[in-house]
Amino acid sequence: MSTGVSPETRETTPRLHPSRRAIVKGAAWAAPVAAASVAAPAMAASPTQCAPVGTLFDAQARGRFLSGAIGGVNLDNVAAVEGAHAQAVAGTPIDEESAGLDVSVLNTLNLSLGGLTGAVSDILTIVAAQDAGVLNQYAYANEAAEGTNTGEIGASGAVNQASGALTLDTGSSNPPELGSIDLRSLLQQVAGDNSVTQLLSYISDLRLNIGALAGRAYMDSLCVEPDVDQVERDYLIAYLRLVVESDLVGQLLTTLNEVLPTLTISTSAVWSILQGVPLLGGLLSALGQSALEVTATVDLAQLTGEPIPDDVNSALRIDFEDGTITLDVASLLGGAYTGDISEFLNELSPNTRLFVDAGLPGGAVVALTDSWVDGLIERLKDLVFVSVRAGSVTGLGATGLLIEGTLRQFLEGGATATFRLLGASINLGALLNPLLASIGDLVQDTLDTLLNDSALLDTALGGVNELLAALFDVLSGVLSITVNAQNDASGTIPSYYQAITPAGRYDVAALHLEILGIANLLNLSLARGSVGENSPR
Repeated sequence: MSTGVSPETRETTPRLHPSRRAIVKGAAWAAPVAAASVAAPAMAASPTQCAPVGTLFDAQARGRFLSGAIGGVNLDNVAAVEGAHAQAVAGTPIDEESAGLDVSVLNTLNLSLGGLTGAVSDILTIVAAQDAGVLNQYAYANEAAEGTNTGEIGASGAVNQASGALTLDTGSSNPPELGSIDLRSLLQQVAGDNSVTQLLSYISDLRLNIGALAGRAYMDSLCVEPDVDQVERDYLIAYLRLVVESDLVGQLLTTLNEVLPTLTISTSAVWSILQGVPLLGGLLSALGQSALEVTATVDLAQLTGEPIPDDVNSALRIDFEDGTITLDVASLLGGAYTGDISEFLNELSPNTRLFVDAGLPGGAVVALTDSWVDGLIERLKDLVFVSVRAGSVTGLGATGLLIEGTLRQFLEGGATATFRLLGASINLGALLNPLLASIGDLVQDTLDTLLNDSALLDTALGGVNELLAALFDVLSGVLSITVNAQNDASGTIPSYYQAITPAGRYDVAALHLEILGIANLLNLSLARGSVGENSPR
């Protein structure tokens, strides 16, 4: 919408600057987090804008969710995705524009670079009909900001269409997914780079899954009071996840199917544990060690039921059914994930390039697969069924023992146990749980040794390590992922901003993606807002 408001009306209905605590509101899945911002005096960056109190400006702001280039398509030349552009000019003292993004437009734009064919939507997939309103675009411009405390707002993404405030009110426990980018198809257009060639040899697909985004630029006035006037630039990212499809995942599953059935529990070790329980002395003497049978079987079919580990925010997660490896970028680069929104992702300095400015921890590749094995063992606690049997526990005068349950049930004292001596039940009372835990510890130690000492598994995980190393080489040298992308700011400004932002405009995008060295292959800004440039009349 566009509104022209008279000066009289403008002064009686001031538009107040929201406090920093209110910048992010209504996040049902996260505690409010004020995203990183940079405030800089507008006067210092653009001295031609300064003018005496009462000066009117031709002012403008923009909210544009998609901008830049992808697959040879320059989105800045596509009117259907131009977003909201507010312009306060003579006769229109205040202009306010809002618009949602029609993602169907991407179906009509054809890729036109190298071997890429088809529609832009084949490369850049955006989830339509978002309940959270994550595709909003908003712009507000005021010709005389000193009467209202708000000069301009440019915002897009998960922002309120009526005010431009950042919001992620999903009504659910998880942040919404914005969409994904097919990175493998784009990287196939990169010729001559060894790291790209090596990575492509390992994978059949590579996508970046992107959670809800928001970017917001705000100018509180048009440089009427030089010591006060500021530009604020904020952003918000729910999550970033790299999803890799590779035959190596299938090879790892095949290896596990070969290794796990060889899990063998020492009968003598279990016998020693049983002998340590005083009440079992008569029963064991009657049976003898040769009667003891100990088995541990693994329900291999269930390995493909759910990704491993269970936590969706794990740094590395393997889905055997889909043949994929998922890397959660925030957990990978920022440490353990503690909630539904990453403080790490949302507190980065302007133009922070992931895997470069925010680099991998030392020894990350091996640490990832080691941690994954821990997650595998945690899953196997529910898939390993243990049986300890001797004699019989049924019938008149029965003498025997039967202990059964999953490994987790043994460890937590939930396995079923029956002991009989000449038909009489033996009640271990408080001794039962320590007995079960001791057997559980023995089984888990045997499982740990089996997995850690298996040459077959070591080889399979080595292949995964090589894939990860190649991926991280590409992420640090070829594919640039920049968070809190800004022009006229610190850090390495993406080339896109250097080319398109004139003096006096202040841009921010939650995310900028670029394949270095190849123009228009991928130089894409997502969730971008800008204020300025402004000219005194």
